Amino acid sequence: MNDQSITCTCGHVNPPGTQLCQNCGRLINDDYDKKKITDVMRYDGQAVRSKTKNKSVTDKIWNFFASVKTGVTLLVLTVVASALGTMFPQQYFIPVGEDPSTFYEEKYGVLGKIYYQLGFDNLYTSWWFLILLVFVAFSIIAASIDRGVPLHKSLKNQTVKKHASFFRRQRLTLHDQQLNTEIADTLKENKYKVRMEDGHILAEKGRFSRYGPYINHTGLIILLLGAMLRFVPAFYIDEFVGIAEGDTKVIPGTHNEFYIKNNKFIFEQYDKDSMSNINSKSTDAAMNKIAKNYESKVTIYKNNADTSVIGSAPELTKLKDDSVRVNHPVKFDQFALYQNSFDQSQLKTMIFKVQDKSGKQIGDTFEVKLDNPDNDYKVSKQMSVHLRNYAPDFDNISENGTLTTKSPLPNNPAFVFEVNDGNKSEYSLLKIRSSQEISKNNKYDIKFVSATNKTVTYLTVKKDLTLPVLFIGFSIFLFGLAIGSYINHRRIWINTNDGTLAAHTNRNYYGFKKEIDSMLEKHHLQKVNDKYEMEDKDE
Repeated sequence: MNDQSITCTCGHVNPPGTQLCQNCGRLINDDYDKKKITDVMRYDGQAVRSKTKNKSVTDKIWNFFASVKTGVTLLVLTVVASALGTMFPQQYFIPVGEDPSTFYEEKYGVLGKIYYQLGFDNLYTSWWFLILLVFVAFSIIAASIDRGVPLHKSLKNQTVKKHASFFRRQRLTLHDQQLNTEIADTLKENKYKVRMEDGHILAEKGRFSRYGPYINHTGLIILLLGAMLRFVPAFYIDEFVGIAEGDTKVIPGTHNEFYIKNNKFIFEQYDKDSMSNINSKSTDAAMNKIAKNYESKVTIYKNNADTSVIGSAPELTKLKDDSVRVNHPVKFDQFALYQNSFDQSQLKTMIFKVQDKSGKQIGDTFEVKLDNPDNDYKVSKQMSVHLRNYAPDFDNISENGTLTTKSPLPNNPAFVFEVNDGNKSEYSLLKIRSSQEISKNNKYDIKFVSATNKTVTYLTVKKDLTLPVLFIGFSIFLFGLAIGSYINHRRIWINTNDGTLAAHTNRNYYGFKKEIDSMLEKHHLQKVNDKYEMEDKDE
């Protein structure tokens, strides 16, 4: 195709790439396959940019993204990537405290390792998935503009008069000298919009259905926009906060504006007989325990201090006391807190006693708070214990003799105690499973007595301002789908001067033919001819 305008024999000047004259409907592009009748009527013969311009780099980029093949390929890639992301749980859903670099390999083997190394564990927040969504959105926009604009122009600027060759190319045709302008009233009764000019009639209805796919595209673009907005913290936050009973913590994602205090965690169970058909009750009593209630009694605070000043002390004002239960979140401002899980395995305190070599206890026991232990403990009037070193999660002993820890959590606590009876001091190293004397010839032993556990409740912090965007996008998509699926664009051209009729619809020719025949019957005219039916009969 050349880039020069095409002048029809009727004198009308058409843009480059036009298939049908915009004025009379003649097929004017000799390079076009004249057999593609349905295709040429798709945009009423109007020129499509991607099929007429292919010289500059901009043209090539535009044509690439405007291509239906490109759009379908990008959508398939997005669907395949999304499917792979569901093969194993996303990092967000793995147990709290697990190291993703080892979790996937240990749990799922070689496939899990490959899954993690390729970054599928954080698929929906990865940069490349976001770029893929951007490409899909741009492809939809390019394809919509490339085809929607010429379609709109052609439908808006339709002429009533058409050349005889235009009539012959249509699928539904009729030649009857009895055709006259009286049929216009019947067309109007059937909800057609009728235009008349010098004995020519154009009757049209359902034009809006032609915009159905582009309404779909608009909905899809809004949906993709909503999905991409989830990468923006101002619109979407999905975080965890783990908080022990009695503790107060800043709520992640709120920029230190809100705090939460865990006043109490409630976990209730009830016994239930096994549902087994063989045994009425499980031999393992733990299997009959059914969770009845998870509940976190919390207080939400607002920080009135200037959060822009790093290190400033919070000034907390209570917003509300509330209870977080499963499927019953606590809502405040634009946030919601959901009950996710809990952990009762973490140690809270450990109680020790001092005894002599004969095993006799000396003085009282003393309690060490593992989160923030005291340095000194009074056992009796003469005897005291000093905490010299402490490792919450014991790893090993460094070269300088201090204890090193793997993490700040008290998973495997170890202590170095100094026992002083008023005369001398001696040292002991206690680990959760063993103890040993550091100084020689110790007279006293420190023994573990008991421990208490703390309950840590894990809450999901949600902020989602993208839901209205997603809802609007999905609603627009369904609206476009309904229009494109259930409404047909029907047009009838009539030339009463020579008694010819032609009709075209974008779908359901069978129903369209029946409708035309019923209108023609009222005027005692012949039935319309369907070229496809005639071709089938000839074969």
